[in-house]
Amino acid sequence: MDAFFEQAFDLSGQVALVTGGGSGLGYATAKCLAAAGAKVVITGRREEVLAKACQELGSRVCYYVHDVTDTDAAPTFIARVVDEQGGCDILVNNAGRHCKKPVEEITMQDFRDVMDVHLYGSFALSQAVIPYMRAKKRGSILFISSMSALLGMTRVCVYGSAKSALMGLTRCMAGDVSADGIRVNAIIPGFIDTPMFHQAVDSDLPRQQKILEHTPMGSYGRPEDIGWAAVYLCSNAASFVNGTSLTVDGGCAIGF
Repeated sequence: MDAFFEQAFDLSGQVALVTGGGSGLGYATAKCLAAAGAKVVITGRREEVLAKACQELGSRVCYYVHDVTDTDAAPTFIARVVDEQGGCDILVNNAGRHCKKPVEEITMQDFRDVMDVHLYGSFALSQAVIPYMRAKKRGSILFISSMSALLGMTRVCVYGSAKSALMGLTRCMAGDVSADGIRVNAIIPGFIDTPMFHQAVDSDLPRQQKILEHTPMGSYGRPEDIGWAAVYLCSNAASFVNGTSLTVDGGCAIGF
């Protein structure tokens, strides 16, 4: 068999940085990237969470404490990862912050807090890593969006705005850096069985019922469903996939 086919999904020799990698979708993404052969760096604000995750994920995974909202520190942080880990070939901007309120109760500080994590933090790290990827003439940047960027969902106006902005950032950043061998894509997770998801819906039975009624597969997704999508988008198998948003939702976006 041709070597390309044998190695199409192999990430051996690549260094992947996953923000918010200590739990939820970030944890699952780190797990899948490591299983595909990558050396994985997870980052977040809570060292105890990161340390526990590394113990569970194994020797391919290490952690750095970093707050993505500290955008001024992004260049120094990326430089440290590159210097100590040998590069940064993959960046998964996964760190998130939720805000569930009726629109008239949202404060400007709510808006700033959510945008600081999802949009400004993701942009700062992506901007900082691009020179290193450009030097290698290869790299993959992923943004994690949300169904709230596709559907008019109630009480998530701020969150949905941030996730919608990431889809625009995906397209425009891809246009800027693709000639240098850097691909930029997004994943739009459906309703995935994570702690953040349960925080949002466990006290809202009607919303849970509505979600399942609109999901043709009739179930929530697994965190690893997003992790394997990330492996695909970062691998040679997706070498011509660029500037797009991949929906992984069990059909929810087309459910009726």
